[in-house]
Amino acid sequence: MANVRSNLYWSTLLTMSTYVVPLLVFPYISRVLGVERIGMVDTIDSLTDCCILFSMMGMASVGVREIARHKENRQELDQVFTDLFALNLCSTMVVAIIFATAVALSPTLQDYGRLIPIGMLKLVANLFWIEWFYTGIEDFRYITLRSITVRALFIVGVFLLIHQQADSTLYYALFAGMTVANAAYNWLHKRSLVHLNLRHANIRRYAVPFLMLGLFAMLSAIYTKLSLPVLSFITDHEQAGNFTTATRVYQVVIALVTTLTGVMIPRMSVLIKEGEWQQVRRYTRTAFKLLLAFSLPIIVVVELFATDIITLFAGPGFEGAALPMRINMLLLLIVGAEKIIILQLLVPLRKDRTIVWAGIAGVIVWAVATPLLVPTLQAAGSAIVWILAELTVLLCATPTALRTLNIDH
Repeated sequence: MANVRSNLYWSTLLTMSTYVVPLLVFPYISRVLGVERIGMVDTIDSLTDCCILFSMMGMASVGVREIARHKENRQELDQVFTDLFALNLCSTMVVAIIFATAVALSPTLQDYGRLIPIGMLKLVANLFWIEWFYTGIEDFRYITLRSITVRALFIVGVFLLIHQQADSTLYYALFAGMTVANAAYNWLHKRSLVHLNLRHANIRRYAVPFLMLGLFAMLSAIYTKLSLPVLSFITDHEQAGNFTTATRVYQVVIALVTTLTGVMIPRMSVLIKEGEWQQVRRYTRTAFKLLLAFSLPIIVVVELFATDIITLFAGPGFEGAALPMRINMLLLLIVGAEKIIILQLLVPLRKDRTIVWAGIAGVIVWAVATPLLVPTLQAAGSAIVWILAELTVLLCATPTALRTLNIDH
């Protein structure tokens, strides 16, 4: 069994490299493209990411869980991979058709021009990324080295090719190109690790958990991915630019906070399968201690120096992002705890129904709070609504985890 510390090292390095990209690129891009073009690009990318979440359904969770459970038997691994990929292929085809139809029927989406086909390419390429497979076999070293290489090429491309506002489409093409490059490399590399045979695919084998956890992913997408487009449509592109700037800083930190959770999903799946409950409890307590130790100091610093951070990070014209960033930082504790409870515990425990009901509760809160807060509070209102939705999910999911593992004793 792979070493947890080694996996955590590579996963942390991957996470840090992920956010070297915005730290290096966004200050430059924000000045070259401006707040309105940034808002347009991020609006389409958020819609595309929403489509990707719908096309992936529960693959990110089910795929890792099932690959981890069967990785020691090559014949079983081949069949599991084939079944899961076939499911993902079907869902991606359905979502791609819906996306294309929506564009054809919506003059608003057509106004985004060439950004739309780039988003479509990103959606299709994501099918072949199969990161869930490499996470399931715990090959974090490969994932990290490949990702760093692709991101380095993206950074070089941005500084060489993006020089004026008219380059916003080219910028998005480079950004989507990271998905295409990762997908191509993963698909070629998997040939020595697993065999795909679609003629023997059984898409019904994992259909129920795929759809159940996919429903949770879709519900989560409503308040995590659609908040930006809704804000843009209700207010304007400037508010969308402020909100996405505030969330970029939050995303850098939350990724570091939840790195351990990503490493522990395959490990927890194996431990639960083998009945190692004491180890499960120990890892859970450790995860919560690390969450508190890491997130609390960051929250204090951001609350005190938000305006200075925004000015340094994005430059003039983004002062409106300071307040939503202060609000978003509270999500570090809420979402960090939510990921431990849901991804590290409930997913390996196969408590799929509990996860779905928690997601439904979060969406209800988002749907009620959005028309009440966003029109008047704008970007800050979107941040508050996001917090309310995530807190609802956490509160609904926690009791089941406590009862199942008795981790409160």
